[in-house]
Amino acid sequence: MSNKSKTPPQSDLDRRGFLSYLGMLSLAGVAADIEAEDSIEHRRPVFIVPNFHPASCGWLTTFSKERVYCANSYLNHLDRVRDDPKYEFVMSEVNNVVAIMNFQPDRIPELRARVAAGRVEIVNGYFLESTINLSGGEALMRLGVEGLRWYADVFGWKPRFSWNIDVCGTHEQMPQIADELGLEALIYTRKNPTGKTLFWSESPDGSKILTLCPGHYSEASTLFSNKTPLNASELEKVNEFFDKKEPITPANAPLLVLAGSGDYALAPTVKSYPSRLISDWNRANFGRTIRFSTLSKYVDAIRPKIDSGEISIPTSHAGTAYDFDAFWIENPEVKTRYRSNEHALQSAEMLATVASLERHHEYPVKALYDAWILMCLNMDRNTLWGSAGGMVFEDAQSWDVNDRFNWVRKTTAQVATNAGKEMLGAGGGLGLFNSSNWRRRDPFEVHLPDGKSIDGAVCQALPDGSTLCQLDLPSVSAGGWRLLNKPAPSSRPIAAATKIETKDYLVELDLKTGALTSLRLKSNGRELLSAPANVIVAERPVRMPHPNDDPGDFMPPRPDRRRLGTSSDQPSTLSVTSGPIATIVEVKGQFFGGGAISRSVRLYHDFPRIDFETELNDIPNFTVVVAEFPLADEITEIRRGIPFGFSHGAWSKPNANLHGWTKGIVPAVRWIDYALAGGGGVAIFDRGCSGRELDDRTPIIYLLNAEDKYYGYPNRWLSGNGKHVLEYSLLPHGSDWEQAQVPHRAWEYNAPPIAIQNAAMRPASPFIETSDNLILHALRREEKYIELRLLECLGLAGTAHLTVNLPHKGASLTDARGKKKSGLYKRPNYEIPVRPQQILTVRLMTDSAVSKPEPITKWDPFVPERKLAALHAYDPTIIGHPPKGD
Repeated sequence: MSNKSKTPPQSDLDRRGFLSYLGMLSLAGVAADIEAEDSIEHRRPVFIVPNFHPASCGWLTTFSKERVYCANSYLNHLDRVRDDPKYEFVMSEVNNVVAIMNFQPDRIPELRARVAAGRVEIVNGYFLESTINLSGGEALMRLGVEGLRWYADVFGWKPRFSWNIDVCGTHEQMPQIADELGLEALIYTRKNPTGKTLFWSESPDGSKILTLCPGHYSEASTLFSNKTPLNASELEKVNEFFDKKEPITPANAPLLVLAGSGDYALAPTVKSYPSRLISDWNRANFGRTIRFSTLSKYVDAIRPKIDSGEISIPTSHAGTAYDFDAFWIENPEVKTRYRSNEHALQSAEMLATVASLERHHEYPVKALYDAWILMCLNMDRNTLWGSAGGMVFEDAQSWDVNDRFNWVRKTTAQVATNAGKEMLGAGGGLGLFNSSNWRRRDPFEVHLPDGKSIDGAVCQALPDGSTLCQLDLPSVSAGGWRLLNKPAPSSRPIAAATKIETKDYLVELDLKTGALTSLRLKSNGRELLSAPANVIVAERPVRMPHPNDDPGDFMPPRPDRRRLGTSSDQPSTLSVTSGPIATIVEVKGQFFGGGAISRSVRLYHDFPRIDFETELNDIPNFTVVVAEFPLADEITEIRRGIPFGFSHGAWSKPNANLHGWTKGIVPAVRWIDYALAGGGGVAIFDRGCSGRELDDRTPIIYLLNAEDKYYGYPNRWLSGNGKHVLEYSLLPHGSDWEQAQVPHRAWEYNAPPIAIQNAAMRPASPFIETSDNLILHALRREEKYIELRLLECLGLAGTAHLTVNLPHKGASLTDARGKKKSGLYKRPNYEIPVRPQQILTVRLMTDSAVSKPEPITKWDPFVPERKLAALHAYDPTIIGHPPKGD
């Protein structure tokens, strides 16, 4: 997706791409034009790499129609390879190849032949082109592992690159992730941090990868869109465009142009192109050559010169700024469901692994593989951004996002139930599986039989019929607890008071509005708030970043929005209940637009987290809703969760050693932490409300960006109509963030223990134990191996400790695909030197093996029967760009 506007006549770049390009020139500190004394003979050759760039799981049409657009458009490029010996292009995304296999299987041998001849390149190592900023790290890594496995198993291909041309900001861990997957270069096109088209990107652990950031992903549009061959004047303008690439391309490197005529670009309209174009170009004698090429041919031309030092390129230690700000703040339905499914799948996979090794349970290879593939599809950019027509998310005839989420949810629940029953056996107790690699005691909700409570646990009945529980759970453990024949104590009403005290803090409430007016740490008496907090605010942009932009794509930061109303504008009704675990404050009132607002604040007596739930109803169109937490102290540093780690940046005072991006609206994965000048800090957790912003000393979490339509198409998931329930949490801490274990507490908030009903009683003991500097992201079976994926989570070099109490013979440290093995010793207790934020993949040999998954080549098994007709419908005339709505 990304750039939806037409190309203006005065430029080979579209408006947003052109602005991005000018920014690159500014960063490079060069003039827009080549100096007059530069001779024509010094003009460098140009590699033109055509690509077709859709949103392959649906953007402005259904999944079923989108795949027809994609298949036909790629075949349009393949036709040009057949018809013109000078044409080459790159193609991406497994599901696009599957579409060709399903609709035009007779073209697959031709595609194989063109790839073998080097005139078509399967350029992308990932299953599809996802957003890289909103999933957890393991989901992003699986996207690469399963993409590379699919290409190897089905076609014997190995894509070489991390092709991320449409991401809207690139986080610091992408170089390490790409390197772990064995990819050779990282390619993206927005927010270049260096001003040069070639540079090294380095992750916090020191992983470094060649990076290409040449400009927009669909440049030189006139070569593709003109209906007649370019005349001399038009060719001169193209050459001038190439001239502008010279200053931003490192010396001695040829120029690279990712080419096309915008999104969903087809082969050149002029049927005799590119041979006629190259002929005309050579006659014009501009002093440079052009060639249509694959990306590998460009990289093969520059890499030896980079390695020898003939081409000198800078190094970036930073992530980038972010763009298309609305993507991070809207459609909480898709983001929260993705997060929930993601953690449930990881936990179910872990439990199935343990059961297969401890109880010879049959490891469900196919079910888990299928679930990860459907999660890959739902990581498609416009899907997880939440920015698409409503037919992408729910459709009566076509397979949709909702169908895939439901399939994964049901499958992972069944996998966990089957493995848990096999692991614990049948009985009258409650089984609990803790997938976290530390002893945890955070409160969690569980459904118990009527009139029952858990022996040895503190329990509190909740009004919705669930039970709030708190007990110690060993690291990565499964156990069965006896159920007592007495109900959990109910939350009892108490008089609403301005002050509520827990073990960790003292909270004061405004009894008229429900806002938190004070939050004081008991450890040092320090006040954290400067003004009422958890105030819900409705806002609307004063002006958009660009005229006519869809607010489903762009949203200005807070200084460019006006306040429409807050939850404190009208008196609210408060009720307070308390039980053995928590005091719960319920606040009800009216909000901007006239809809009801309900807020719940849960304060735990013996746990430092404060949990919030806000219910919004019927928010008017074109309204942004946030919760704000004004802090009393200066904020010095920000650490923000990203896939596999965190971004670390300065705030109140610049610090050149902290490279993380902190300005404007940014995406966060699970958590963000604000370090305070006086020590300690405040962390905000989420379960899918990924948008964050800091306005001076006021952290903001985005709850809703209400837009009834996207590019003219209604979208119920994006709209403010109806009920929206948003969950987030606050962790105040007087100690440093490492001691407060912020990443661990955020993981707990997102990954509660798995409950196994009707289980036998069994003591829980740890299957995996680690030092506190590791978080376990994956535990699975891979053929004859147990695979663990762990992350050094504190950003500190040192030693990690790993104990594996599962049957195995030996262990190796590998890359993400099980390659590059190095031995580990002292079984079952391993010591591993770690670098800051290093991703660790450990493979342990077992006596048994599980089967290798069969690659998916059609979607029929997952599609409801009533939707198969749409899935199979094929129209050879559908090609190019799907139409926009009204």
